[in-house]
Amino acid sequence: MKIGKLTDEQLQTLVLSRLPALSATTLSGAGIGADCAWIKTGEDLMVTSSDPITAGGTEAGTLAIHVSCNDIAACGVRPSGILIVIIAPPSATEEDIRMTVDQASREAQTLGVDIVGGHTEISDAVNKMIVVSTAFGLVRKGGAVPLGKAMPGDSLIMTKTAAIEGSFIAANEHRKKLEGKVSEEDIREALSYKDLISVVNEGSACGSLRSPSGNVREDGFALSAVNLMHDVTEGGVFGAAFEMADFSKTGVVIDKRLVPFTKASSSICAALGLDPFRLISSGSLMIASPYPEQVMAELDKQGVSSTVIGKFTDISEGLFYIENDGSYVKLSPPGADEIYSI
Repeated sequence: MKIGKLTDEQLQTLVLSRLPALSATTLSGAGIGADCAWIKTGEDLMVTSSDPITAGGTEAGTLAIHVSCNDIAACGVRPSGILIVIIAPPSATEEDIRMTVDQASREAQTLGVDIVGGHTEISDAVNKMIVVSTAFGLVRKGGAVPLGKAMPGDSLIMTKTAAIEGSFIAANEHRKKLEGKVSEEDIREALSYKDLISVVNEGSACGSLRSPSGNVREDGFALSAVNLMHDVTEGGVFGAAFEMADFSKTGVVIDKRLVPFTKASSSICAALGLDPFRLISSGSLMIASPYPEQVMAELDKQGVSSTVIGKFTDISEGLFYIENDGSYVKLSPPGADEIYSI
């Protein structure tokens, strides 16, 4: 099988179709485009999500905290706890373990997230460090919660810039391949993107924005001004847009001419022959909202840049992106991330 995430068809056939039915306390579980499960805990809600770090290299501990916490924040919830599983190859040293744990501890403390448990072992089943994290957060009764799906007419808002995490991984793990092709200034800038990978503050802030409509969800929680959010992980901007539309059963049009990139990311992608629109980009958040002005004003308060890059449409209109020449191209499902081609 190909390296990277399963295709949507494989995921449905090999995994999702074989899962048992959910109990009454689980409001929503695993699904294509659904990174988090929602579980009822008395009068409150708990949201939880798991993710592995398989290409993080020497920063696996750092990325492990952010990748799962970002999923929780993309639900409009501030994460409160996380579990970490470390599986290291026999070639790993005690210092490698210490470094990974120290990285995770530092990032968790910065976010105000408790590391509440996990597992650590050495195994010849892997040839490099694998770190899996499971984060969770709570929504108290009376809080605001996103609708849970994009609606036709919603604006598609993107925060920060594309290819953030992919640029960092490339600069951190594949520097020799960039030497002579990318300036030292751009490499140093890409290395600083480690500090941009969290979306916890902006995600939780936008999720708590109450809808001007004053409407409530079927479960009694107030509706947020955002309908759906998705952090841009494997598959990049195009992958995230496709998953949001597919999950919501809508169409989408994304204008690639509006997607923002830094000079450093553009240079790195060009040097390595990577498609920047399909490169992992933790740190960027995709938001579907009927109130883009309100959401972007809140993001501005958080010190986070944002750009409207498209719109959700009726499902009958399909999924497309607009090329540089203005032509419409069918948006294909996400496959293996570009980072694995380096």
